[in-house]
Amino acid sequence: MSKISNLMAKETVIDVEFPDIEGFVVNLVYLGRDDLMKIRNASLTYKFNKRTRQREEEIDNDKFIEEYARRAIKGWSGLKVGSLPKLLPVDISAMDKDEAVDYSEEDALDLLQNSTIFDQFVTDAMNDYEQFSISKKAEDSKNSKSTSGTTSKQGE
Repeated sequence: MSKISNLMAKETVIDVEFPDIEGFVVNLVYLGRDDLMKIRNASLTYKFNKRTRQREEEIDNDKFIEEYARRAIKGWSGLKVGSLPKLLPVDISAMDKDEAVDYSEEDALDLLQNSTIFDQFVTDAMNDYEQFSISKKAEDSKNSKSTSGTTSKQGE
C-alpha cells in the first residue's frame, strides 16, 4: 500500500460558515473523486438510441443531486426563516423570521436544487480540500490559541 493512501483521511467532517448569513454553519463531509464516481455511477440511466442502435448512458441529474446532498451535507445550525430570502425566492410573510430552520435531508436537497448561491457555496467548500486536512485543523487550532494568548498578554 502506498504512503499517500495510508495518510488519506477516511471521512473528514468540517463546519463551514456561510459567508452572507451570520451564524449559519454547514457541516460538510469531503467527497473525494472515488465517492463522486460512485454517486455518478449510481445515477446512470441507460437508453436505447434508435438512430445509432446503441445503448447510451445518461446521468439522472435529480438522482445525482439527491445522493450528493445526502452524502455531502451532514447538518447545519443557525439558519433562520428570515435568512432564507438571501438563499432563494421564498414567501415568509406568514412566518416568524426568528424561527430556526432545522437541518433535514429534504431541506438540504431543496436548497441545493433551488439556490444557486447555496449550491456554489457547497461546491466551493468541497473544492477547498485543504480545509478538510487534519493537519490544517491542528494548525488553525494552534494559531487561534497562540493568538488568544498573545492578546491576553497585551491587555495585562
